Amino acid sequence: SLGVASAATTVYDNEADFLAAVGANAFLLEEFDAYSYGSYTEPSLDLGPENGFSCVVSAAGGLFSGDGNMSTNSAADPINVDFQLSPNSVLFAGGWFFAGEINGAYIPGQVTLTLSDGTLEIYDPPTDTEFRGFVSDMPIISMTIEVSDADGTPRWATMDHFYVGGEAGGDGGGSDVPATSTWGVMLLIALFMTVSLFYLRKRGSQNA
Repeated sequence: SLGVASAATTVYDNEADFLAAVGANAFLLEEFDAYSYGSYTEPSLDLGPENGFSCVVSAAGGLFSGDGNMSTNSAADPINVDFQLSPNSVLFAGGWFFAGEINGAYIPGQVTLTLSDGTLEIYDPPTDTEFRGFVSDMPIISMTIEVSDADGTPRWATMDHFYVGGEAGGDGGGSDVPATSTWGVMLLIALFMTVSLFYLRKRGSQNA
């Protein structure tokens, strides 16, 4: 299922629908399988470049890896994802985003995802594999992952199974499908050429 979050971006809560929407476009997929609890504690992490895409994951208080995922060192510290240095413009991103407890395990908690274009998705993932994905017709510059501790329970923003992609080799400025107006111009040109050729042939037969 899906819901339109803004005029330019569609939010998907089903991974199969998300993948159908992105089609054959290239992407980076980070599973974080190389990380274990506390094995990574740097301020930021570079993902990629892979298949023409990359991003920088960071947190104000530093990152802290879980077992096969990436989280923050400080509770309630948002995860920031910057796509600006990607070789190709990022038009879609998605993954598993959830709240973790101090040992890195999933706990219930509200998650807020915010894109640079103002798209906002707020939900309560029932598991650590609840999917959310975004597909935009304009480049996505950044993404923020936040979890709520409003009830006094410490929670750590956590991400896994993370997609980053778009049109590899293109300018990433929008869809690779010609707009309706473009098709109209192409049809008019084709019609003009057909009519012109008809009259040229007719004139040639009259002069013969």
